[in-house]
Amino acid sequence: MKFDSRKIAGAVRTMFTLTPSQIRGILLLLPLLAVLGLVIGFANKPRFEKSFLELADSAAVAGDRHPHGPDRKDMQLLKSSSAQEQIDTAELFVFDPNTATLQEFCRLGLDVRTAANIVKYRERGKRFEIPEDFATCYGVTLDQYTRLEPYIRIGDEFRLKSTDNFSANSSARGNERETEPEFEDSVSDFDPNILDADGFVALGFSPRQADVIIRYRRSIGGFRTKDDFAKCYVVSDVMMERLGPHICMAEKDPHDSVSSDTLRIEINSADSTTLRRISGVGDVLVVRIMEYRERLGGFVSVEQLAEIRGMTPENLDRIAEQIRVDSCEIQKIDVNFAPQKTLVGQMGNHPYVTGEMLRKLLKNRQLKGGWRNIGEMVEQDIMTSEEAERLSPYLLLRSE
Repeated sequence: MKFDSRKIAGAVRTMFTLTPSQIRGILLLLPLLAVLGLVIGFANKPRFEKSFLELADSAAVAGDRHPHGPDRKDMQLLKSSSAQEQIDTAELFVFDPNTATLQEFCRLGLDVRTAANIVKYRERGKRFEIPEDFATCYGVTLDQYTRLEPYIRIGDEFRLKSTDNFSANSSARGNERETEPEFEDSVSDFDPNILDADGFVALGFSPRQADVIIRYRRSIGGFRTKDDFAKCYVVSDVMMERLGPHICMAEKDPHDSVSSDTLRIEINSADSTTLRRISGVGDVLVVRIMEYRERLGGFVSVEQLAEIRGMTPENLDRIAEQIRVDSCEIQKIDVNFAPQKTLVGQMGNHPYVTGEMLRKLLKNRQLKGGWRNIGEMVEQDIMTSEEAERLSPYLLLRSE
């Protein structure tokens, strides 16, 4: 068989020669392929926030598995040395938290963030009426308050007169007050478990203190001994010395099924059957209480029941006398070291957490590396001070 080389060469040229219509088709197809390539490349590109958060969570989990790892140990040493350095260089002097400057708070041994948070707290119209108010300011730890408490002096324009008279600091400030508190010579015997707000005011407490005592009484399920009454932080040593001999609590018959303390139901651990034993709680309310308790992670106070749909003030008052709250049953959220998926699951359905708050918290966590107190979250505009006050009992933060 004879091959014609010219025919073969012509066939090859025909195979690799494009017609004008084919060339136009290719020119149109090239831009489409380029756009498609960009879309695929962008879709497969790791997103910074998500990838970085997952990386941070992996490191946190690894740190939990290896508690003696160098990163966490170095962080704790740095934190401890910084806190100790602040205490060592602190200068203690008399101050009014309502008027002290940021520089003065720093001289007292507070870190800059905590000092700035106190100033912002005042700028929002808040004021410190009693020394204990300073302890409740975000960022101030119990150790810091204990160290500074003897030096706190509330100015006349800010203080609650009756509170100042009965404060636990009264002995330290006695020489500075122009007048000593005046009491009636006789006090009638009373039962702190049955007094209302007016009753406590008649004993010499301020309306604000009376409200605190009543809320404290509800939270512990009633005063069982005089010591229980004395533990309420607004009951000073001076007031207890004056009122103690006149406290007469009604003795309860241990066989009385109505008055026995054992029937006061702990709301955080009660199951549906136990909740139905509460007068004023029906089947619908049982379901709502359990659902809201699950979302919260547990109740901090009886007053939170008012947030449940369908709960009336009258019904709450009736229920409050039959229940107690054990804050140890609360499920804490580890915002510093919980894996991202766990954190989103816990906070995403929490009634006190908004979507915007959760987004900011996740974004700042990988940059911040953890928070020492909830006041730092307020400073970073993750939440407002009011939101922080409600959410604080549910967060597990890095200890000082």
